[in-house]
Amino acid sequence: MKFSRKKKIIIGVVAFALILGAVSVNAKLKSTANSGVAINVSDVVKKDIKSTLSLRAPLEGTESVEVVSRLHYEILSIDVKEGDKVEKDQVLAVLDAGHLEEEIEKLKDNVELLQIQNTEGKSSKDTSTTLAEQRLKEELEGSQRSYESALEMYSIAKSRYESTAVLYDSGMGSKWELTDKENALNEAKRKVDAFNVVDGKVQATDAQLSEIRNAKKSSNNASEVKSIEIAKKELKRKQKELDDCKVKSSIQGTITRVNAKVGRFADEIDDKNPMFVIENIDTLKMVANVSEYDIGKMEIGQKVKISADILNGDEVDGIVSRISPTGEQKQGSNERIIPVQIDVTGDTKGLIAGINALAKVETAIAQNALVIPFEALIDNGDDTYSIFVLREDRTIEKLNVLLGVEDVLEVQVICDELKEGDKVVLNPHVSMTDGMSVIVNE
Repeated sequence: MKFSRKKKIIIGVVAFALILGAVSVNAKLKSTANSGVAINVSDVVKKDIKSTLSLRAPLEGTESVEVVSRLHYEILSIDVKEGDKVEKDQVLAVLDAGHLEEEIEKLKDNVELLQIQNTEGKSSKDTSTTLAEQRLKEELEGSQRSYESALEMYSIAKSRYESTAVLYDSGMGSKWELTDKENALNEAKRKVDAFNVVDGKVQATDAQLSEIRNAKKSSNNASEVKSIEIAKKELKRKQKELDDCKVKSSIQGTITRVNAKVGRFADEIDDKNPMFVIENIDTLKMVANVSEYDIGKMEIGQKVKISADILNGDEVDGIVSRISPTGEQKQGSNERIIPVQIDVTGDTKGLIAGINALAKVETAIAQNALVIPFEALIDNGDDTYSIFVLREDRTIEKLNVLLGVEDVLEVQVICDELKEGDKVVLNPHVSMTDGMSVIVNE
């Protein structure tokens, strides 16, 4: 097992300091050759040792969705607020679908009429033409009523805008009120302009006129069947659109953002934000970036202790639930990092999504292990390590060891010649040799 880079640096600094003092040490060795070199020692202990890795990341919900709408319909009501808990398929907002319901009724009548024509099968061209013309007449009458209603709304909007403009010019109105009335006027004008009108009368569209021409050309059964299929598809599309006018939640969770406003259009939310953001914050997670140098220590299922300032020193349990199969470039560095997901499995009471948390991941554990301080290790420079052990005759013996689990200050060592209670030399220097006499500092 290799040292972590940080611990190698620490030991390297200690070694460098020792080398700088080698001359004085050597002089001391010569002057005390008969009495031995003064050393500090530490006991070899047997205990459990854990290796941990600290990771920091913000807490977030385990599931999150952004609710949007592509429909250019006015928002009539918003039925939730931030902080509300919602169920899957719960209605969050309702859009204005009045005109859509009228279109659906007309489409239903059209499908029914086409089905009657197909059932009769022997309807003459004149009959088909008459039915089509009758249907067009009814559609034009309905469009005329809608146009007159839109014209009336335009007149009201224009009057309100002009009144507000007069107040604004006189310094008694706000810019916001003027803009709001101007937007309402533009929308009312858009609805009026949507109609094809000549001398105050709504005219048939190209599609409607084409339908009449087609009815005059042919009324064969195959054509009618195709018309029924097309009409049914259009009806189904409009019915789906009507259902979408009730904006619903796709998950169970908590409303964390409400960007929609009554009176605005569902597809025109400010700054292109979603209408709602919903998160499952009853269960929390954190996604931390792990260095490529440490990712080999990570495994699915590892236990984690999670802390945060808001917990005032307390910790909650967690578990490593996912390790990304790919790495990514760390910003401003050649180092690669790998996203790792940690789920909070303990009581989340007191924790809030969005705050930073610290996760200590238990990457390894050794029970009843022989443990020594890092200061006792000698790095031989070839991926091998040694220690000096104090013997009963006050001499030291050099032993080769294998490294096991390491924590911040200590490391597990594996060596058949080492036992609990042995004493190891701390900060051994380069001049020490096997069999050298020493004096132990008390």
